[in-house]
Amino acid sequence: MLNLFSSIAALVALIGCASVNEQVSDRQPVKVKIIAINDLHGYLIRAENAEVNLVDPDASKGLTRVQVGGISYIASLVKKLKAENPNSIFVGVGDLIGGSPAISSFTQHEATINILGQLGMEVSVVGNHEFDKGKEELKRIQYGGCATGKEVGIETCVKNNQFQGAQFQYLAANVIDPQTQKTLFPSTYIKEFGSIRVGFIGVTLLETPKATRGANDLIFTDEVEVINSNATNLKGQGADAIVVLLHQGGGTTAQTLNDKRCPDITGPIVPIIQRLKNVDAVLSGHTHREYVCVEPKTGILFTQADYYGNVLTDMNFKIVPGKGVVSKSADNMPVITDQNKNVPRGYAILSKDPDVHVEVQRYNKLSEKKRSEVQGYTSVPMPLITIPGANSRNNMAEQDLGNVMADAFLSSAPKSIQADIALINPGGVRSGLRRSGAVTYDDIFAVAPFGNNLFYIDLTGAQLIRLLEQQWEKPNCDNKPLVIKNINLCGRLLQPSSTLTYTWDVRRGPGKASGKGDLILVDSVRIGPNKESLDLKKKYRIVTDSFLAEEGGDNFTVFKQGTGLQDIGVVDIESIVAYIKQYPRESPMPKPQKRVKCKGCPELE
Repeated sequence: MLNLFSSIAALVALIGCASVNEQVSDRQPVKVKIIAINDLHGYLIRAENAEVNLVDPDASKGLTRVQVGGISYIASLVKKLKAENPNSIFVGVGDLIGGSPAISSFTQHEATINILGQLGMEVSVVGNHEFDKGKEELKRIQYGGCATGKEVGIETCVKNNQFQGAQFQYLAANVIDPQTQKTLFPSTYIKEFGSIRVGFIGVTLLETPKATRGANDLIFTDEVEVINSNATNLKGQGADAIVVLLHQGGGTTAQTLNDKRCPDITGPIVPIIQRLKNVDAVLSGHTHREYVCVEPKTGILFTQADYYGNVLTDMNFKIVPGKGVVSKSADNMPVITDQNKNVPRGYAILSKDPDVHVEVQRYNKLSEKKRSEVQGYTSVPMPLITIPGANSRNNMAEQDLGNVMADAFLSSAPKSIQADIALINPGGVRSGLRRSGAVTYDDIFAVAPFGNNLFYIDLTGAQLIRLLEQQWEKPNCDNKPLVIKNINLCGRLLQPSSTLTYTWDVRRGPGKASGKGDLILVDSVRIGPNKESLDLKKKYRIVTDSFLAEEGGDNFTVFKQGTGLQDIGVVDIESIVAYIKQYPRESPMPKPQKRVKCKGCPELE
């Protein structure tokens, strides 16, 4: 049915809509299409686990899982959607770069930025990961220039030995640079379709400094206040429609794409949407979920399109000049690759855009030799555990590679410091291993692309319990909502080394106020290779990355109370490479044993 609807929409657009350059009468309705992508994270090549569930009446279970993603296919879908309506705009909703695989990171993300320009992107909000390398590097991404200390033509200025910067405009309405007392980038962007004016406001999450240490020298202000103020200003400038590009989101319990019942929508986006004024629609991101929803009280349409370029949002307005939006709708469109043999009725398999594919191959070759080097071997696959029915990482699952990373961090610490345990936040585990056998540098980089330094820090046993309780307290539950089989599994599970084991009880209720959590069974906690009982008064030495140790990121603020903070002089990916090199072909790395038990939890494998 989607193809039929698309054809009808295209026909109506050709008959009844003026093009961008045409003049329309004062009362003639105009159809406008907004195509959006969020949380691409530099995945120019399809992620191995990139699949989505589509409703399929011909399948025995009523759904079919299809392979999706890849910028060459995204380009084809963008062209197809634009062809349906000349009044179209392609926009971004943040985290287009950062936390990226090597094809993007090795070029300082110039590859991704250049190709998005080739696709005709016009505007995007900054996401938290745009700040990973700090304010000055983000300004280079916007305005151009070669990266300092990188090889021109190979690592930076990789196209004709120059980098002109993003061909689209970044927005940052709630990001203040204290040096200038102005927003880092413009707050709004107006797109004109004949006499129709569509205003865009770009806002990222207030908690960005907690999520990304590169944002610490900037000021982030309340999302709602900034949106409402700018919406009023845009109305004063004659905007007929107002769309917010919001890098903050939520999630539902939907099992298939485009479940517009929006079941059990939760997350930080909900109270934001409920307080907005003069806004027609919100395109969201950050939580790596997929939804198409309408807020019942405000009537605001709000969406998110999964992540890694697996899905695009196709949002459509009918606008009457002087009257505003008279109808609006949205569908999330899967980027279905030609690796699929069959797809449900109403969906189409895409072909690679040949021009974009050539560019991807060229960027790929720049780092191909180093990325293909085998570092070690694993005896079993270690795929990323995802949310049931979705493609998003399950932040409450104990990931095999999370355990491997924590073990690698601990083993990289000098014996002289006598470290006890290692921990990593679940967001630091970006990918999985879908196959057993050889593990390449590219595989490891996809798992750990941030390049964070490792630190050790001392916490008492009582502080460690308090830290573990923060996994399920309100700040993390609000940011990472999750319900599975009617059980509240919100929060972020720190991935532990083998020298920390414990049990927690979900029946005690996640989501309690900060400092009030009591889910850990304290008597179950064991520390060290000999599994000694926890001593609440004793100090324990913890190895972790700079994001947690220095900043208390992802709401793990107990780290800020620790003592003896010290950089151990090792970068995260270096520790993982060294650890995996211990496992040659004849003695591959085994599946790590689980360290965390939960009473009352459903199986998360």
